[in-house]
Parts: sequence; C-alpha cells; structure tokens
Amino acid sequence: MKICFCVSTFPTLSQTFVTTQVVHAIGQGHEVTVACKTFDRDVPLSAHQAEALKDLRVVTWPPPRPPILNTLPYRLSHRLGSRLDRRSWRRQIDADVVVTHFGYRAVEVARAKTGWARRQPLVTVFHGRDVSVEYQNNAMALYRDLFAQGDLHVTVNAQFARQLVECGAPAARVETRHLGIPVAEYPFSPSPVGATVQMFSVCRLVEKKGLDCALAALALLRDRAPEVDWRYDIGGDGPLADDLRDKVRRSGLQDRVQFLGALPHHDALARMQQADVVLAPSQTARDGDQEGIPVTLMEAMALGTPVCTTRHSGIPELVTHAKTGMLSDERDAEGLYHNLRTLLQDPDRTARLVRAAREKVEQEFNEDTQNVAFLTRCAEIAAQPDTRSAG
Repeated sequence: MKICFCVSTFPTLSQTFVTTQVVHAIGQGHEVTVACKTFDRDVPLSAHQAEALKDLRVVTWPPPRPPILNTLPYRLSHRLGSRLDRRSWRRQIDADVVVTHFGYRAVEVARAKTGWARRQPLVTVFHGRDVSVEYQNNAMALYRDLFAQGDLHVTVNAQFARQLVECGAPAARVETRHLGIPVAEYPFSPSPVGATVQMFSVCRLVEKKGLDCALAALALLRDRAPEVDWRYDIGGDGPLADDLRDKVRRSGLQDRVQFLGALPHHDALARMQQADVVLAPSQTARDGDQEGIPVTLMEAMALGTPVCTTRHSGIPELVTHAKTGMLSDERDAEGLYHNLRTLLQDPDRTARLVRAAREKVEQEFNEDTQNVAFLTRCAEIAAQPDTRSAG
C-alpha cells in the first residue's frame, strides 16, 4: 500500500506518535511518503528509527509561495496559491491513502483535492486543540468541507468523537483510536517511597497543563503535612515559565520546586521512573484548548510510577480513579492534595494501583497493537468504493 503521511513538521519530539506510525508502516513493507512543511534533520532519533527513515521519501508541501503573490489582492493571491498547491500535490503525491495528523492540516489537503474526479482516500487524525478550541470557537465551522470529503475522521478519545458528530461529521465515518506507547520498552520498576518524596511533571508550560493547580496543592501539602519531606521537579518550557516561577516565589516553595527546562526524552523517562508520583493536573484553557490523552500518563503508568491527574477530556479513558491512578476535578487543588496524601499514606494500596495501571496500558494503549489496527483500517478505507457523497 502507498501511504502518504501529511503533517506540518516531521519529525518532532512533541509528536513521537507520528514518527512511530511512519516507522511501523515502513517496517510492514508499505511505500511511505511524508508531506510536510518543514523537515527537521536535527531531531534526535533512536537507532531503529534512524535506520528505518534513512530512505524515507519526504516532500515539501505546500510549496513556498512566490513573493509576487504577496503583491496581489488577497482573493487573487489566495486563488493562485491554491492552484499552485493543487498542482504540487498532483505532481508529488502518489498514494492509495492519505493520513493527515491534526484537523488544521487536513483542511489544507482537502482544499488541494477539491474538484478531482478521483480523490485519494483521506484519513484525518484529530488530537487536541484542533477539536476543543474549534468546538468552543464556532462549532468547528472550519471543518465542514472536510467532514463531507474525508473518508475517516479518527479521534484520540471518545469525547472528541462525540463533538465531531455533534458538529456535523457523519457518525459512520468517525472512530476513536487511542494512541499508545511501545510498552515492552518501558521496564515496570515500582519502588517504595523514600525519605524524601520526589514528584515530577514534564510538559509544555501552558495553561492546559494545570501546573498552577499542582503548585497550589503542594503548598497545601507543606502547610498541612509538615512532616512530609518532598521535592517537585518540572521538566519543560513554554510561555508560562516566568508566571510559574513567580508563583513558586510567592508561595515560598523555592527550596522545594525546581524548573529543569526542556528535557531530552530519555532524561524525562529516567526522572519519571525515579519519581514517587507524576503530577498531570490537566485543565481546559480559557480558549478551549484541551488534552487528548497525555502520553506522559501512559509512560508513567507503564514504568510503575503512580499518577495524580484530572477528570479532563479523555484522561478517564486511561485512568480510573483509585484503581489505575488518582483523579481530581480540574483546578481542584484541594482534591489534588487529598489524592497525593492517599498515595503517600497507603503504600499497599498504591502498589496494587500501579500494577493495575501497567496492565491497563499493556492491554489498551500498546503502540504496536494500535498501529497494526490503524494501518489495517487504512487499508480497508483504501480498498472501499468512494461513498463520500452519502451521509
């Protein structure tokens, strides 16, 4: 099967699921093309990934716009630019199925193929803000043509699937398929809590990650349980870095909270494995931005590190409260504090929880199994007759 994966940047550390999907498709003998705006040769890859991708066909799409277009009226410039995009796609992309990650990118692909007598089947994978923000803004008006033209709309959690259907996507063409991790590469190695409780978060420092709530909960832990010696490391960078540092100073937590900056993936995993608790108090941002299901949670659960997270977006599809992790409500520092105390006070219960968490990831969030099922579904889409005019 000829597969074109269409993304904005390839590869990228924040979208390892795309890289692993591409590598898996190559390993299965498919003829793979990646169409991207930017190809980043400096992103670190594993030896296996580097070997698999060494002969990958990469094309730049859409092509750079000629400067003269910037001098033309907007409508004329847009029309000519779209024509260039369509010609470039026809010339460069030969595929049995096109897999596009993120709805925004899929809109560009669908527009480029408007008016074709025979269009390549289009599968779109929606991940996060491409659903939640557009849902809040204008009921996903951006995707109306895509909903009609696309062959399959895949979401990473069930909530996003319901929202797509509510906003006009044909229910028969909407499916939920969880992302996953290569579970076998994550050694299950839970360890008892030491004299100093080590807590860890790794994420982009943006509103939806909820780190302000984590800091508020830890201030409660300091004040109400002074006998507990703890430290909190935060890996990652982002626009809220200065605000979070200010909050740490105002709360008097400077001696307990450390900002590590952006971390290589292997370093983040090592710290996650050594931690006693991983905090991921996700919340809906003011612009509507939400998580899909954070891969960080899957990784921590696979490693045997207990997680404290929230009832946010698709997270309850991965974490069951008090069985595979601890859940509190969004922005609920009090609830997050009590969940931390529960984990620290009952080691036997926590040991049972982390074993169940590992089993959950093995059974339902195994990347190898998920990729096989996804590519099988893509092959079915490529083989079926075009029914996009229906529904």
